[in-house]
Amino acid sequence: MHSATKIFAVTAIALFASGCNAIKGKETAGQSVDDATIATRAKAALVKDSTVSATDFNIDVYKGDVTLTGVAKSETEVSRAIDDIKRVPGVKTVKNATRVASAAQ
Repeated sequence: MHSATKIFAVTAIALFASGCNAIKGKETAGQSVDDATIATRAKAALVKDSTVSATDFNIDVYKGDVTLTGVAKSETEVSRAIDDIKRVPGVKTVKNATRVASAAQ
Protein backbone atom coordinates (compact mmCIF):
# COMPACT_ATOMS: atom_id res chain seq x y z
CA MET A 1 0.00 0.00 0.00
CA HIS A 2 1.24 3.44 -0.87
CA SER A 3 1.54 6.09 1.80
CA ALA A 4 -1.36 8.14 0.41
CA THR A 5 -3.58 5.06 0.26
CA LYS A 6 -2.79 4.23 3.89
CA ILE A 7 -3.60 7.77 5.00
CA PHE A 8 -6.88 7.66 3.06
CA ALA A 9 -7.81 4.30 4.60
CA VAL A 10 -7.04 5.45 8.13
CA THR A 11 -8.97 8.70 7.60
CA ALA A 12 -11.96 6.84 6.19
CA ILE A 13 -12.01 4.45 9.14
CA ALA A 14 -11.74 7.33 11.64
CA LEU A 15 -14.57 9.26 9.96
CA PHE A 16 -16.74 6.15 9.84
CA ALA A 17 -16.10 5.39 13.51
CA SER A 18 -16.78 8.95 14.67
CA GLY A 19 -19.94 9.04 12.55
CA CYS A 20 -21.19 5.86 14.20
CA ASN A 21 -20.51 7.29 17.64
CA ALA A 22 -22.45 10.44 16.78
CA ILE A 23 -25.41 8.37 15.60
CA LYS A 24 -25.37 6.36 18.83
CA GLY A 25 -25.22 9.56 20.89
CA LYS A 26 -21.66 9.03 22.06
CA GLU A 27 -19.06 11.73 22.42
CA THR A 28 -17.12 12.72 19.34
CA ALA A 29 -13.38 13.22 19.41
CA GLY A 30 -13.91 17.00 19.27
CA GLN A 31 -16.36 16.92 22.16
CA SER A 32 -13.92 14.85 24.20
CA VAL A 33 -11.25 17.50 23.68
CA ASP A 34 -13.70 20.24 24.63
CA ASP A 35 -14.74 18.39 27.79
CA ALA A 36 -11.11 17.83 28.73
CA THR A 37 -10.44 21.55 28.25
CA ILE A 38 -13.45 22.46 30.39
CA ALA A 39 -12.32 20.05 33.12
CA THR A 40 -8.81 21.53 33.11
CA ARG A 41 -10.14 25.09 33.24
CA ALA A 42 -12.60 24.21 36.01
CA LYS A 43 -9.83 22.65 38.12
CA ALA A 44 -7.67 25.72 37.50
CA ALA A 45 -10.52 27.95 38.67
CA LEU A 46 -10.64 26.00 41.95
CA VAL A 47 -6.87 26.24 42.36
CA LYS A 48 -7.03 30.03 41.92
CA ASP A 49 -9.67 30.39 44.67
CA SER A 50 -7.87 30.53 48.02
CA THR A 51 -11.10 29.66 49.88
CA VAL A 52 -11.45 26.34 48.03
CA SER A 53 -9.21 23.31 48.46
CA ALA A 54 -9.00 22.11 44.85
CA THR A 55 -7.57 18.75 45.92
CA ASP A 56 -10.80 17.96 47.78
CA PHE A 57 -12.83 17.94 44.56
CA ASN A 58 -13.07 15.83 41.42
CA ILE A 59 -14.50 17.20 38.20
CA ASP A 60 -16.16 15.10 35.50
CA VAL A 61 -17.42 16.70 32.31
CA TYR A 62 -19.70 15.28 29.63
CA LYS A 63 -20.88 17.56 26.80
CA GLY A 64 -20.33 20.64 28.96
CA ASP A 65 -22.25 19.27 31.94
CA VAL A 66 -19.99 19.18 35.00
CA THR A 67 -20.37 16.82 37.94
CA LEU A 68 -18.53 17.94 41.06
CA THR A 69 -17.66 15.20 43.56
CA GLY A 70 -15.47 14.95 46.62
CA VAL A 71 -15.53 15.83 50.29
CA ALA A 72 -15.71 19.51 51.20
CA LYS A 73 -14.95 21.17 54.51
CA SER A 74 -18.20 23.19 54.48
CA GLU A 75 -21.29 24.07 52.47
CA THR A 76 -19.67 27.47 51.84
CA GLU A 77 -16.69 25.78 50.17
CA VAL A 78 -19.06 23.78 47.95
CA SER A 79 -20.95 26.93 46.96
CA ARG A 80 -17.73 28.76 46.09
CA ALA A 81 -16.51 25.80 44.03
CA ILE A 82 -19.78 25.63 42.10
CA ASP A 83 -19.72 29.40 41.47
CA ASP A 84 -16.11 29.18 40.26
CA ILE A 85 -16.94 26.35 37.85
CA LYS A 86 -20.07 28.06 36.49
CA ARG A 87 -17.88 30.95 35.30
CA VAL A 88 -15.73 28.64 33.13
CA PRO A 89 -16.47 29.09 29.41
CA GLY A 90 -18.28 26.07 27.95
CA VAL A 91 -19.86 24.90 31.22
CA LYS A 92 -23.59 24.31 30.71
CA THR A 93 -24.57 22.95 34.12
CA VAL A 94 -22.93 21.96 37.40
CA LYS A 95 -24.28 18.99 39.32
CA ASN A 96 -23.29 18.90 42.98
CA ALA A 97 -22.49 15.36 44.12
CA THR A 98 -20.16 16.38 46.98
CA ARG A 99 -20.32 15.50 50.64
CA VAL A 100 -19.50 17.81 53.50
CA ALA A 101 -17.07 16.32 56.01
CA SER A 102 -18.50 15.97 59.47
CA ALA A 103 -16.31 16.31 62.56
CA ALA A 104 -15.93 13.06 64.48
CA GLN A 105 -17.59 13.29 67.87
